[in-house]
Amino acid sequence: MKRIASLLIAAMFVLPAPAFAWGSKGHEIIGQLAGSSFPSTLPAFMRTVPAQYKIMYLGPEMDRLKGSGTAWDAENDPGHYVDLDDNGMIAGVVSLQKMPESREAYDTALRAANTDQYRQGYSPYAIVEGWQQLRDDFAYWRVDNYRATHASPASARAEAATNRAIDQELILRDVGVWGHFVEDACQPLHVTIHFNGWGKYPNPDGFTESYQTHSFFESTFVNRHVTAGQVRQLMKPSTVTAPAALMTQDQTMANVADYINGSLQAVRPLYVIEKAGGFARGTPEAVTFTATQLARGADEMRDLVMLAWYDSLNEKVGYPSQSVRDILKGLPAPKGSD
Repeated sequence: MKRIASLLIAAMFVLPAPAFAWGSKGHEIIGQLAGSSFPSTLPAFMRTVPAQYKIMYLGPEMDRLKGSGTAWDAENDPGHYVDLDDNGMIAGVVSLQKMPESREAYDTALRAANTDQYRQGYSPYAIVEGWQQLRDDFAYWRVDNYRATHASPASARAEAATNRAIDQELILRDVGVWGHFVEDACQPLHVTIHFNGWGKYPNPDGFTESYQTHSFFESTFVNRHVTAGQVRQLMKPSTVTAPAALMTQDQTMANVADYINGSLQAVRPLYVIEKAGGFARGTPEAVTFTATQLARGADEMRDLVMLAWYDSLNEKVGYPSQSVRDILKGLPAPKGSD
């Protein structure tokens, strides 16, 4: 088993890195570092080396699936980005700091400005929607984990144990696949109208307008110059605490908006470094800048997973719904609950 674990850890850093958003390498670094920094307050199955490997491996999954078909691509690809202007506005009508409550409402607001979510991107919703799903994943795991040892008769305990194993696979898949959108959002060029060169906007600083800027930064540069060790050193300790009551969507969106805004503030510094030739030459400034963005992604992914776990205790499950807290206290489920 020790040999298998060692091989898995080694494989985390030698997998090929095709040219995807952040590059496969960037996504894998974030996923592996987030997964390896989960605290002991999370379930043990989340903290194993195989679990870390699955989360890391699934980081690029939403890029691997690009090209699946016209319908799939048209619906899913805009979840990788959001086109914010320099003031944090989307198409001049939606503020990052006050996102509508749903993608439908967001799309309606954008259509009033003769555009839509598919042209402007919906990255904040991809992150929040996936987080809400993960919170429910954890809620059902809590219940099945409890019933696996407390249910009666023995057949009910066995069924709960089987369900718990399925829950665990779903959780790891959802963390890895959903994590892709969290990872994308720390790439400054995924949250700006200046996403591939400065573009046809006022450009008094003479920043590049090359269409190669985006892919060179997130793939070529990362592959050549950035390591997981450099990124790990720039990660910050988590300050996440367990919420006393179920988090509202506004609270979750505010967290995500602050994270995305941090990436938006890095857009101009990125172009300053590019103009000075930092990415082309692999200067220490360019390496530190990029590793810092990747570290922000690992911190956010770790913290959002932790928050989903803690908040799952405040959830309700089944139909009619029952409080997870009540179930874990051994209170009987409402009649007809599932």
